Amino acid sequence: MREEELMQEAGRMAGIDRISSSMGRFRMLIGRRVIGRLALRNVAPMLDVSDLDVLGLVPQRPVSGDNHPAAEVSVGDIARQLRIDPSRASRLVAELVRQGFLIRAVSQQDARRAVLQRSDTGDHIFAEIQRVKFEMIREIVGDWPDERLARFAGDFDSFTQALEAWRTHNDACQGGARDPS
Repeated sequence: MREEELMQEAGRMAGIDRISSSMGRFRMLIGRRVIGRLALRNVAPMLDVSDLDVLGLVPQRPVSGDNHPAAEVSVGDIARQLRIDPSRASRLVAELVRQGFLIRAVSQQDARRAVLQRSDTGDHIFAEIQRVKFEMIREIVGDWPDERLARFAGDFDSFTQALEAWRTHNDACQGGARDPS
């Protein structure tokens, strides 16, 4: 390898190392659910972060006259998306239904299938939690120039999509093995 190629490779390795280090710190924040816990504490202290995960996966109820049917989500879909046991997903959903945040409905594609929708209360809580998250992020990046924010948003989204694709591919190769974390 030429000296220029070695320097370029060293720069790439340093960048990858920096991403790896940042991911470790970010994982600690995400693992502790800092953003979700803050939002819940301020908006819905009766809920747990697991409840927030479920609310985020369930669509709001369709508005009458809406020509675009909402995606249908079942308890099984919740279990798959959150990578949890179906019985745990069922318990989480049952509690959110009991508290009035979710509604069980009949699928419009298959009347034998139960689907979930957020209630008006669930929509309100979810919107408030999203608002708190938005405000927190806005405060963090508030002094960034527009170009930096746009570049970071695009790069972060691209990285996240690539990571999701990598995970999906590797899960398929491993027969859908669960993530131990």
